[in-house]
Amino acid sequence: MDRTGLVSNILIAGKTGVGKSAFINYIYGHDVAESRAGSPVTQEGLHEHEYYDLERGILFRFFDTWGLEADRSEEWHQAILSIVHQREGALDIAEWFHTIYYLLSVQSGRVEAYELEAILKPLYERGSNVTLILTNFNEDDPMSVQKAEAMERVLLRELPIEEEDIIRVNSVEKKLLTGKRVPVKGYEEVWKRNRTNLWKDIERKLPINLTNHLLDELEDWRIRSIASAETIRMLTPQAMISWKARKIEKDLEKTLEEAALTTEEAMAEGVRHYIQLMQRYPLVGEQADLLFRTRRVELGFDYSFGKTVRKMVLGMIPGVHFIYWAFKRRTAERGIKKAIEQQYASVRQTIEEEIRRGFEREMRQLGRTLNS
Repeated sequence: MDRTGLVSNILIAGKTGVGKSAFINYIYGHDVAESRAGSPVTQEGLHEHEYYDLERGILFRFFDTWGLEADRSEEWHQAILSIVHQREGALDIAEWFHTIYYLLSVQSGRVEAYELEAILKPLYERGSNVTLILTNFNEDDPMSVQKAEAMERVLLRELPIEEEDIIRVNSVEKKLLTGKRVPVKGYEEVWKRNRTNLWKDIERKLPINLTNHLLDELEDWRIRSIASAETIRMLTPQAMISWKARKIEKDLEKTLEEAALTTEEAMAEGVRHYIQLMQRYPLVGEQADLLFRTRRVELGFDYSFGKTVRKMVLGMIPGVHFIYWAFKRRTAERGIKKAIEQQYASVRQTIEEEIRRGFEREMRQLGRTLNS
């Protein structure tokens, strides 16, 4: 159970034997998964396990695959893309995957076609930010370097990524037969990429998810309103017809007011969640001053950014207008339905164009503040 309200969800995937458990233990500093060389340690299917980091005050939730193999790639494709779609469409950022890792072993020297086609390309096509981890890397071994370079060329050619998206890692210090030690490698690079990818996800997904929330609320209003209009009969009094029209109009205003509040709260909570994670994630290298910057942003957040978001949504309400007296008995049902559809189309267009652009503009502005 989450004891702080601060959660970090991590999806880690890769073929059997690439070192997923060792990687988790290295990066997160705890034996969160049992490690056994050369054999899978998680049950078949997506397996979730938790680790509460007392020092950082973060509940890490790990979602581990059973290990991708060619004969089960379609099952894996369906399972992982389904949960990614389900979680990343949530309004609450605490439900998202904050980090997605895909592991490939340098020892194999290969990137299989089914890994690219069944998993990686579909993830990138849906906009997910994936950190590609090349495990079991030894920078002092020419063969290891050669294999890593060959794998990187394939990944860069086949996927819409940059070199920074691929990280060479050695999760466990090893002692060779020669007596030479192979040190651990990649910790700082992984955490830098975690920070970068998390903000990229928030900047892209929050506007989309908030826009979809507004559209869902608008669609619910449309369904309710059409159902109300269908109760009008030839003998329905004129006063009742006008009352229904006013009620439909007021219902839309209330829907937008409530959606504005929900949107404001969701965006504020999403950015606060990000800020808190940045404050508690390991500070490495050039990111070490981010703690100060995120605190500075947090101080000014409530009275600037959040209120701007709510104001954008509330700005649609003056455009809500029905002509009550125009709905006569004979054509009242048809007339009100037509007015509902016109109002629906107008508000929907405003949400899809102006409101979404406004959300994106606010996120870009916050991003500039964070990185200035």
